[in-house]
Amino acid sequence: MTSILVLGGDPALTPFRRERRLTELRELVPELSELSATHRYFVDLSRPLDAGERERLEAVVGAGTAPEIRGRLLLVVPRLGTISPWSSKATDILHVCGLEAVRRIERGVAWGRRFV
Repeated sequence: MTSILVLGGDPALTPFRRERRLTELRELVPELSELSATHRYFVDLSRPLDAGERERLEAVVGAGTAPEIRGRLLLVVPRLGTISPWSSKATDILHVCGLEAVRRIERGVAWGRRFV
C-alpha cells in the first residue's frame, strides 16, 4: 500500500526576495496585491508513520502543518518521473535517521497570489 503524506514547510523566499518578486510581477500584472511562497513536502510512504516517526520527519525537514494559502494557488514541483538531487539526498538522510517507511520525499513550492 502506498500513501502520500503532504507537509507544509518554511517560506521559500526571504522577505526581501518576496518583495522584489512582487514588485517585478506588478509591472506585468498591476492588480497583483499579495504573493507568498512556501515549501511543500510530498512523502511517499510504504506504511503510515507512528507519532514518533512523524515528529522525527517533521524535525529533519523543518515541516509541519501547511500554512493556508490566501488567494489562488500555484504548485510548482519537479516533473513526474523525475527524481531531483534534493530528493535523493533527503531520502538518504531520512533513512539514516531510521525512517525506513519513507520511500521517497520530494519538495515543491506553493505560490499564493491575490488580486485587488
